[in-house]
Amino acid sequence: MSKFLGILVLAGLLIGSLAAFAADVPLIIGTIDSLDELSFANSWDMYDWHVLRATCDALLRLNDDTLELEGAIAQSWEVSDDGTLYTFHIRPGVTFSDGEVCDANAVKWALDRTRRLDGPKGAVSLIYVIDTITVIDDLTVQIKLNLPDVTFLLAMTNQIAPAMIYSQKSAPGDEFDRGRYAGCGPYKLVEYVPDQYVKYEAFANYYGEQPKTRYVIERHYSDASSLRAAIESGEIDVAFRTLNPEDIKDLATNPQVVIEQWPPSPGIRYLLFNVTNPPVDNPFVRQAVCYAVDRATIVSQVFGGTVAPIYTMVPNVDPPFFGAFPTFPERDLDKARELLATVGYDEANPLVLSLPYTPSHYGTFEADVATVIAASLEETGVIQVNIEVLEWGAYLDQMASGAFGMYLLGWHPDYLETSNFLGPWTTDGPESMGTYFNHHPNYQAYKEIMNVARATVDTVKRASLYKAIQILSTQDVPWIPLWSMTDEMVTARLPGVQGLKLDVTMDIDIWNIFK
Repeated sequence: MSKFLGILVLAGLLIGSLAAFAADVPLIIGTIDSLDELSFANSWDMYDWHVLRATCDALLRLNDDTLELEGAIAQSWEVSDDGTLYTFHIRPGVTFSDGEVCDANAVKWALDRTRRLDGPKGAVSLIYVIDTITVIDDLTVQIKLNLPDVTFLLAMTNQIAPAMIYSQKSAPGDEFDRGRYAGCGPYKLVEYVPDQYVKYEAFANYYGEQPKTRYVIERHYSDASSLRAAIESGEIDVAFRTLNPEDIKDLATNPQVVIEQWPPSPGIRYLLFNVTNPPVDNPFVRQAVCYAVDRATIVSQVFGGTVAPIYTMVPNVDPPFFGAFPTFPERDLDKARELLATVGYDEANPLVLSLPYTPSHYGTFEADVATVIAASLEETGVIQVNIEVLEWGAYLDQMASGAFGMYLLGWHPDYLETSNFLGPWTTDGPESMGTYFNHHPNYQAYKEIMNVARATVDTVKRASLYKAIQILSTQDVPWIPLWSMTDEMVTARLPGVQGLKLDVTMDIDIWNIFK
């Protein structure tokens, strides 16, 4: 062997060794998000679904680059002319991380189990349109809908936890999963400790392209200041949801950190009401709160102008969302007082409301948001607000049990279509979301409009139906849209990190990230 050739071989071995070593160095991601319970039938939470999405797959997925539908567990599919029968052809050779085969029988079993368990905090209502599931053969499954729904394929992607497929062998009987599952996604869930970390390892038998990084650890921080300190010190490689606005500005001047602002945010923040819970069961009370709330002060004082006020629940991001119709009114304290007076509230007999919030799930500025909202309502001179604080898990429990009257929440898109910003609180999962709107006298009207909209292929006609729901909501006020979550469309990374992307789904694909 020549000396030159020997040097090339040695260099090649060295590069190969370094590449192998680099692949085994964990990618460390930091977040202030926290897990609820990792259950397919009883979780409706962005971070839970983020973890499930990395470790499980569904029949379909969204293409990482185009966000177009493509096959996942199913490699192809057909739809009947009447739009109610979907035939999925399962990809051969797919296995779960516990070694079980993922075939048509596994698909039916997982979807049927999720639908049967249908937890009070879950989002099974997002696939409510399924009537029956039939196994044709080992690699063919048919799903019959109870009515046509043009959003159904979007709901059968791995964006939706109830659509994910998991192994019968590892599932805990008829209990909620709470992290006890085996999926067929790009990663295996190795370990998680609530409020501390989640550990992943690449699934060697994954049917798709192997993840760029073998090991990933997501560390949970108690507040945004700690998250900032972690990325500045190099303790983590990526900071994802949510940094404080001021910290984002400061980090943008740090050459050792790369701050990236991604496309317009579809995420929204809002107030919700349990329409059965006194005193907010009275529509005039809800309308009065709507007129009294001060979006401008939230935007300027809490976020320093980095977010934008909104006056409808539909994000102004078209496509994929369309039909946004800003029907909610500007602030008018006199109108708020007038409405309250019609139902007997005045300075001598004030309206007393509770406003619960969760201190870290949406960022450490949530206390400031609650304070500004309370002050804006009390400026009427007729409303008194008692602020309450609950950690995220307890917050979700109280919300789903109907204990809240008025409460703060945020929304990231489950699937990329307008109905996902109108249906969950009104027609799809009103008790899971705490509004109990299924007991409202106009519930059936919303339901009928939504069913017609989801069966309408023409997007112009569908948009007009969605506008009708937005107009009705201004009268019934199950919600008050407040601001767009621009702050959550920011990531921070160390300069050597590649493949990080935050798109309109508001999530990152950890399997594409490497350093």
